[in-house]
Formats: sequence, structure tokens, C-alpha cells
Amino acid sequence: MRKIFILQIIILLSPLTLRAQHKQGFNLDTPQIKIKNSLYNSIKLIDLRNDTASMGFVQTGMMNRRAIVVPNKPLARQLSGLIGAITDSSARHNELLLQLRQFAFAEVTGSFSEKGYCYVKAQLYANNAEKYQLVGAIDTILLVKAMDVTGGILKAGSAIMGTFIADNLLKQPSGVESYTRHEILNIDSVEKSKLNLYTTTIYTDGVYTTYKSFSNQTPDKQIVLDGYELYPDAVKAKDENGKLKKVQTSKIYAIVYKGQPYMATQYQYCPLKKVGADFIFTGNVKVAASAAEQVTAGLLLGMIGSMMVSNAEATYEMKIDHKDGTFIRLREIRDAPKPQYNEE
Repeated sequence: MRKIFILQIIILLSPLTLRAQHKQGFNLDTPQIKIKNSLYNSIKLIDLRNDTASMGFVQTGMMNRRAIVVPNKPLARQLSGLIGAITDSSARHNELLLQLRQFAFAEVTGSFSEKGYCYVKAQLYANNAEKYQLVGAIDTILLVKAMDVTGGILKAGSAIMGTFIADNLLKQPSGVESYTRHEILNIDSVEKSKLNLYTTTIYTDGVYTTYKSFSNQTPDKQIVLDGYELYPDAVKAKDENGKLKKVQTSKIYAIVYKGQPYMATQYQYCPLKKVGADFIFTGNVKVAASAAEQVTAGLLLGMIGSMMVSNAEATYEMKIDHKDGTFIRLREIRDAPKPQYNEE
């Protein structure tokens, strides 16, 4: 199954640029509710975002000036205020921990309208004697369309975070697994340690149609090479009738041949290598014409740099997102040769 890219549009966000740009304050609004018999009456924050000082950008005023979104008060204080406002004396004296992995805004201006995005990714844990158990999780991108979208997307982002916390105040931890504070701070490493792909040094030959099968290292089909060189037309596997057929790169996620993993893109098989704790590859990516209207994983992760996608086809160095297998573009490779391959 082909993984869909979140197209990247990354603005220049160096410290000097941040100081020079306008700022838009953000407040976490309090839901107009009271939670009776809440299981928790306090909350702590662990902020794992790459950029903890800002929350993306919006466009303000008649001239659509770019403004960096910054919290009016530290998010930890806003969260504590929210819990205090929506609980009462019936709440139990237990503590929640919010592990914030993404919380950022982006705004794009089109011909006749504006689009605002908010990316929220977080987990809530119950603290039991410094052992943390998962209570709830959120991972979503909000989209608001309007002539002037700034207020709408900031309000929507505030509402979804407030609702997420309020909805979990009556919930017990969902499993028996617990984490230490150190593990919460290094959750990516913890998650990777549970995936065969990240713990093995010997990769299983075969054709992998999904990231799930690839991360588990359980191939969906056996691989057959027609000839001596690895190129798209030469990779084959048996179909449901037992007949040997060419594998279409657009229909699979990856292959492993002679112990070497390769990512399958629209055009080619790209060698995958492990760099530190991540998997990196370089390959050609087809970019949709509407790329300027899409929120990018890179932008919302707070990455520094500029990567305005303009080419219909381009070569990128990319990293695999260990959570879902999507490709995160790291940098464009200029003047790279384009693959000469026409898939049937």
C-alpha cells in the first residue's frame, strides 16, 4: 500500500528571524463544563517538540504579515489553569502527565480563501508513584477554511486540546504497561525498541506491501529477481494464482533483497540505511501541483530551513517515521539524475 506524503512547506525560522517577525499570542481556552468526580486534579507537562518556544505561524492584518504563534503564558501554567477551572472539590488527588509531541499552527493563503492547519500529537499518562500509564492519546491535523482563518484555527486548536484533556479526566489507564519519566522523555527510543525493523541487524528477504509488515519484518510475498541487477522491471513475486508477476513499486512499501532493504517509491527502489537510530534513503518523489496548500510534517515539527516545493519531481533525502512509515523529507538533492523508468 502506497503511503501518502504530507507535503512539506518549511519557512526560515532561525533565531534572528524569530525575533524580527511579528508574534500572535495563544491562549488555551477553558471548556465551559465542570467535571464531577474527576480522577485527576493536577497536570504536568513534558514538551518534546523540537521548538518549544513557538507554535508555528499565522498570517495577520490586511497585508497577511507572517506572525509566529507564541503562548501568552507558558503552556504548563495554562494547562494547570484549565484543570483547575473544569474540576471541583470532588476531584481525586491524582496527577496527569501530558507528553506533548506536536502542537503547531500553519496558515496558507490561496486565491480567494485561506486555509489554517493545526497539528496536535500528544499522550496523557496517569502518574502512579512515578510510574506512568497511558490514559489517552491524540494525533490529528485540523483544517479550517475561511476568508480570514487566523481566529478560527487558533480557536479550533485551543478547543481540541481542551476537549482532549477534559474527555480523559474520568478515564483510568488503558493498559498495564507503565513507563518511567526517563522513558517518557525518550519515547521515540522506547517505541523503536518494540519494532523488529529497528532492533534487528539481519533483514528478511521478501516483498512488503505495508509498513506494518515491514516494521515487523514479516514479508507478504517471496521475492524473485529476473536477472542479475536490481531494477523495477526485474523484481517479481507470485500472484494469487501462483503466477510470477512483476511487482509494481506503487503497490508496495518496501523490499529486502540479499539482506539489503529498499524503499519503493513511484519510480524506483532506493537503498535504505540506518543512521543512528533512524532509517534514511534518497529517492525521487512526485510532488502534486497543490503542494503549496498542504501542511507539512516538517513545518509543524518546527524544523528550521526553507523547503518550498516547486518541482513536479524532485530527489530528496528522506527519513522513515517509525510510528506510521510515512516519509519525512529532510533536504532536496539538487541536480540528481531522474530515474528512467516507466511503470506499467
